[in-house]
Amino acid sequence: MKVIKKLLFKLATPNLCPNHKLFKIVKLTFILIIFALTQVRGEAHSQNISLYETKATLRSVLESIKRQSGYLLLYQDQIIQKANPVTINKQNISVKEALDYCFKNQPLTYQIIENTIIVKPKKELPKNTTAEVVDADIDIQGKIVDENNKYLPGASIKVKGTDNGTSSNSAGEYSLKNVPDNATLVVSYLGYVTREVSVKDNFKLIQLQPLNNDLNEVVVVGYGTQTKAKVTGSISQVEGKELVKSPVANLSNSLIGRLPGLRATQRSGEPGNDGSGLDIRGFGNALVIIDGVPGGSFNQLDANEIETFSIIKDASAAVYGVRAANGVVLVTTKKGKLGEKPKIELSSYYGFQTIAKYPELADAALFTELYNEAAVNTWVKNGNPTAPLTFPYPKEVVEDYRDGTLKSYDWFNETIKKNAPQRYTNINVSGATDKVNYFINLGNLFQDGMWRSGSTNFKRYNLRGKVEAKIAKRFTAAVNLSGRLENLKFPGVGAASLISGLSRTYPIYPFYANDNPNYPGNTNATNQLFLSDAKNSGYTTEKTKTYSAIFSLDYEVPYIDGLNIKALYSYENQNYDNKAFTKKFQLYNYNATDDTYNVGYTGNDPSRLSNRITHKETKVSQISINYKNTFGEKHNVSGLLLYESQEVIGNSLSAYREFILSGVDELFAGVSANQSNSGSSYEEAKLGYVGRVNYDYAGKYLVEFAARYDGTYKVKAGSRFGFFPSVSAGWVISKENFMENQKTITNLKLRASYGRVGDDYYIDPFQYLTGFNYPSGSYVFGLNPIPGLSDKGLANELLTWYTSKTANFGVDVTLWSGLLGIEFDYFYRQRDDLLGTRVSSLPNTFGASLPQENINGDNTRGFELALTHRNRIGDFNYSVAPNLSMTRTKNGYIERAPSTSSLNNYYNNTTNRWTNRTVGYVAIGQFQNQEDINNWAIQDGRANQTLLPGDIKYEDLNGDGVIDGLDQTVIGRGTTPEIFFGLNLTAGYKNFDFSLLLQGATNFNADYTFELLNPLFNGASAFKYFEDRWRRADLFDPNSAWIPGKYPSTIISGTANNQRTSSFWLKDATYLRVKNFELGYTLPQKLLAKVGLNKLRFYASGQNVFTFDKIKYIDPEAPSGRGNFYPQQKSWVFGVNVGL
Repeated sequence: MKVIKKLLFKLATPNLCPNHKLFKIVKLTFILIIFALTQVRGEAHSQNISLYETKATLRSVLESIKRQSGYLLLYQDQIIQKANPVTINKQNISVKEALDYCFKNQPLTYQIIENTIIVKPKKELPKNTTAEVVDADIDIQGKIVDENNKYLPGASIKVKGTDNGTSSNSAGEYSLKNVPDNATLVVSYLGYVTREVSVKDNFKLIQLQPLNNDLNEVVVVGYGTQTKAKVTGSISQVEGKELVKSPVANLSNSLIGRLPGLRATQRSGEPGNDGSGLDIRGFGNALVIIDGVPGGSFNQLDANEIETFSIIKDASAAVYGVRAANGVVLVTTKKGKLGEKPKIELSSYYGFQTIAKYPELADAALFTELYNEAAVNTWVKNGNPTAPLTFPYPKEVVEDYRDGTLKSYDWFNETIKKNAPQRYTNINVSGATDKVNYFINLGNLFQDGMWRSGSTNFKRYNLRGKVEAKIAKRFTAAVNLSGRLENLKFPGVGAASLISGLSRTYPIYPFYANDNPNYPGNTNATNQLFLSDAKNSGYTTEKTKTYSAIFSLDYEVPYIDGLNIKALYSYENQNYDNKAFTKKFQLYNYNATDDTYNVGYTGNDPSRLSNRITHKETKVSQISINYKNTFGEKHNVSGLLLYESQEVIGNSLSAYREFILSGVDELFAGVSANQSNSGSSYEEAKLGYVGRVNYDYAGKYLVEFAARYDGTYKVKAGSRFGFFPSVSAGWVISKENFMENQKTITNLKLRASYGRVGDDYYIDPFQYLTGFNYPSGSYVFGLNPIPGLSDKGLANELLTWYTSKTANFGVDVTLWSGLLGIEFDYFYRQRDDLLGTRVSSLPNTFGASLPQENINGDNTRGFELALTHRNRIGDFNYSVAPNLSMTRTKNGYIERAPSTSSLNNYYNNTTNRWTNRTVGYVAIGQFQNQEDINNWAIQDGRANQTLLPGDIKYEDLNGDGVIDGLDQTVIGRGTTPEIFFGLNLTAGYKNFDFSLLLQGATNFNADYTFELLNPLFNGASAFKYFEDRWRRADLFDPNSAWIPGKYPSTIISGTANNQRTSSFWLKDATYLRVKNFELGYTLPQKLLAKVGLNKLRFYASGQNVFTFDKIKYIDPEAPSGRGNFYPQQKSWVFGVNVGL
């Protein structure tokens, strides 16, 4: 509750929102939401329908209601035949109003359960009898039917929370004795969706839907929704309830492994910066749409506010125009559901994070041994036996470190704590009546960093409020408000520098001079323990505040069934404040002779402060006309016409000052010398027109035509608009007559799509204009520097967006009534007109640079496979859902300088070549002895005189006796995975639930450099895994025998021979990770009812639990290079879900 009060206080403080006018609107609307909540009460479902019947049978009137509303209808012939004729002449009334009118003066009544209208006889109390509500056990009997009202034999019927249960007989009939009249029945049947039915509602006739009802799942598509059965494009979707299973701060990390075609790699575990890099099919940065509005970011959304997360992977994205060439991410947030009683849900967890994997540093014994070894090897390499051989650390010192007489300092574990806390709390309120639905979500997250100082942490507050109301017969209005506050703080020295410093610090140096905590010790690489504390090194804070409001109005046009007009306006205000205070510090040496502490190093002198503030406003307007209708019961037609405009304005302001005194960390306290400031502003605009037509015949033959006429401000007037069409078709073979008699294939659909999409993302605006770059350098006149300007180069009036032509072929199969589902897609994308600059020899007197042109190209192809299997065996249910995707990209024409030789062409000409490959030398082992070195091709340019046993031996590919550039070839993949796979497992037994998500990738390599492959590189320390290296039996005897090992012997900073890019260092980074694990238990409903709760669930969950890979010492998702990154984290949390 303190968290919620704090959030409400922040949102209610005007100075937190720079746009006071917007903030007043937000506050007013939030008050209206609260007011609406006090007025709502649970009522029946509602749809607007029209009925014109004279003395019609009740059956025919109900069938008309069914067709218009989409509700299911359930009745028995012998009952409905007793109904009286109905005369009704009503237009645009709700379903409830229509039913109430139809059942007036009837011997029957009705009940609505979920989306089903159930007709049943009226029950009348005996005269002179008073009804009273009592808790009593009753005997019940009824029937279980399928979606076609056919009886289901062998269905399981069980009283929830008890062992009282039975099965239906061959006629679908069942009976149970001694059932509490307030009990809930759990009804299940193989291949069907399990239902929970209240005894008070209806137990006599229970209808189950088949598992293949997924075909009726609503899928979010471009500017609308479709049922999965009618989707002809390539779209994948995951529900928000799956995402909340991952206890992660960044939403992107909960998506990994769940959707085929969505590729994700997490390169860092730093709080606030731990998001995964996502792309669709390897295409690049996708366009993000949140609640119908383009241009947002979903990383810091609260998982509990997400209804669905969808990705559009093929030409269906064409409706989004010049920003959709790389696919589209569609995020839909929750709203109240019709018929849902008001409910409150609380979710909270607490846990801890720890480093998933990072190599252990060498201790002092190994470090001194390596340092002495490097001295011996250097002496041998120099080939001067008369020069004296000296050891940096005498043998006695090495032994003292080995036996513990001298202390070894573990800088890594002294600076980094084992467990960093993480906590999260969320509360949401939702409900609906026949006229209003609402949803309010409040969330708070705290994530601590791994430094013992506690100076790194990330805090986030999320708020969302949605209200949708029927304000008149044909008008529906909706308001969607959201606010998000993010606060990231870390020390004045960044994570990469701290990690680098830890790997470089010698373990012989103490943390404090003379172990006195008042004097931080001076080392060979400053003092990372000291600098990881913001009190010592300063700090950086990044505060982001995002507010948005979406207003929409929907109007149902009279006299034309299925036609409506919708208007939408969105406003987003984002403010970012970066404040970086770098503080002067001193490190000390201890002089034991006179017992004094002397300053050995002064850093960050002088102290300095930089402050950068950015502001961005985004406005989106949409007007659309939508039509949907059915003709002759089999011809289904829908269409969309839409106008969309987007305007973005922004500005930034930055300032810098230095400080003599660092006690006041504000700009005004700095000195005027070397001060600087800067600022800028920008405006962007986009405009688009969208059209789409869908047609299907009886759900069997499907076709969609869509197009967008889009404009961009980045290119010359007259060339700013482009036409981007797409077409897709589907054939549901399983609905053909010749498929009727088989029982294996429930659904079989073929899909195909083709389209053309544009993109202007990488185009710098206004390249069609000549002009100058300002400021560009400076000139000093007198004592004053004057900003200069330079020519911006030649203009290109023909520059335009690049285009993508995308084809997709897919098949969807459902077998055995949903027991097994298969989805397969093959895709191909060709991009033309990618930007490049022509390589030409120009005289120095030309005076300008050549412009970018649309000259390059590439193509990407691949496939995706997703399987699903779900089943129930008694009280046990489970699901298995693996997915696999593969993507490869090949260059088309790539502009480059003319080849100077065949070798130059082989290495540097990338036209028509596959990307994501590594070129280097083929390592065929390590030299075993001096004879092996002498008899091999020349590798060092000095007759192999600098080589030692254990050094890397390379293959002489051209056989010329020399290892040089002519011996390089493709030795492996690049550092980007080409194959991603995931496996989602779920299970439930009675009140227990379990989920396990496995995720992995292959067809890529890790390429490590510098400290990760060379001990003592450029003054650094070493990692412990270098214990396994080639070394002499007696470190202090250069003539002693060699002991083989995994790595070459030690040379300070390594040797040119061993540092070559080669297959020796290139690591197969294939991995399989236990990405998420969760085990939960929900208390029985009977027990909860006594305390007034609807739900109480406890769970334990883990993220990045374990990884199977071939790289022992570092995480396979870690960035390639020297290892200077914030390690990925594994986490364990314990949480609770409460429902009221």
